[in-house]
Amino acid sequence: MAFLRGWGAVAVLLAAAAWLSPAEARAFPNEPNSLDEGANAHSKRFQLLGELAFFAGGIEGDAKARLLSPLFELRLQLAKHWLLDAAWGLSYVNLDGQDDADNSFRAGNPWVAFYYQGVKGQFSYRFGLGVTIPVARLPDEGVTQAQLTAATAYALAARVRGNTMYWLWDPHSVSVIFPMAFERRKPSGFLWGADLAAGVMLKISDRNPNQRHDAVIQMGAMMGYQAVKWLRVGARFTLVILPKIPEQRTQLAVEPYLRFGSDDAFGSLGVVINLDNPGGFAFDKDQVWGLLFGGGAAF
Repeated sequence: MAFLRGWGAVAVLLAAAAWLSPAEARAFPNEPNSLDEGANAHSKRFQLLGELAFFAGGIEGDAKARLLSPLFELRLQLAKHWLLDAAWGLSYVNLDGQDDADNSFRAGNPWVAFYYQGVKGQFSYRFGLGVTIPVARLPDEGVTQAQLTAATAYALAARVRGNTMYWLWDPHSVSVIFPMAFERRKPSGFLWGADLAAGVMLKISDRNPNQRHDAVIQMGAMMGYQAVKWLRVGARFTLVILPKIPEQRTQLAVEPYLRFGSDDAFGSLGVVINLDNPGGFAFDKDQVWGLLFGGGAAF
């Protein structure tokens, strides 16, 4: 039922985004905390962005986890309509159970994508192709506490983000992803956007905990309101589908956010609330939420 409700909610939000009319277009429509270039979309040559995800709470059994997961992103405007996007995430987790505490610091899979982007009439849009570099890995030993803690570091880094961009945190894999997004904006200050990413995660080692190739489908819908020139409030609703991982087949989440700043720099604060299993309901016992701090600048 959660799966059907998720598809229905995404369909409603996509229909709303397609119906409402905008004033100006932005270069990165699907992201609640991205740089807002206004009437000068696609004119900034170089962008640096960052995000820090935080979680502290119970997970399974009596274990308690504390997670810090930074994500760094670089965008380079190659030409008016062509963009290079690179991202890399890290994850640190500290587990405190009945036995001694354990911790792990892991590197995610770097992501490199090329986009075609533009503005056509009322729409800002982009679509592209991205691949990951297989850096994320588990320790070589057998099933040990160190390996379980490392796997938890990757799983939590994905879950605090509602499993979005899951391919960044899938160890021993290479992913090929086709992302796209669009946005429309109302003159009154309302923004509506939608995004879709689909692809495959190819396993390159039997140490991958899923032990099989998998498809991934990620859908999102965003709505926001420009309350004043320097402040936007809104929310992003996401559904991530991993068909071949039964315990994580669907993840539904919502992220209310605040974004503040100018066209050339911003800061943001968001809370990812997982609405169904495996990550939620986020504030139930042993479930996962995420507090996200973001920021960036254009040069």
